[in-house]
Amino acid sequence: MAQTEVIQRRIQERNRRIKQAESYAEEITKRLGPITAVIIGSTSRGDFNAWSDIDVVIISPKLPENPLRRIDAISSTSYPDIEPIPLRPQDAERLARKKAPVITEIIQGIILRDDLSIIPKLKKIYHEKTH
Repeated sequence: MAQTEVIQRRIQERNRRIKQAESYAEEITKRLGPITAVIIGSTSRGDFNAWSDIDVVIISPKLPENPLRRIDAISSTSYPDIEPIPLRPQDAERLARKKAPVITEIIQGIILRDDLSIIPKLKKIYHEKTH
């Protein structure tokens, strides 16, 4: 198999994963209203394999306060390859202040939608100097 063919297949698979995540984000938007959805992890970086799931951070103010209940709010049997990561806006901002690795991934990830306009805010908080 030619190198260009391998690269083309890789690009097609990544695009398929992104489209699947976009459809998932649309379903969650219908449930929760405005959200921010970002692909992180191996799909975002491009180093996924056949067994990799698609990590999608969902940020919504409508997610339950209890972290254990959040996953129920955004789980979907229609998208078994999606690994949802639920955050409320205040949680994301707190993690940005702590310079948490997940925020680095969100900032560098594939933004599917940012209805909440939170990505620029997270970038600003994350890049602020700490004293």
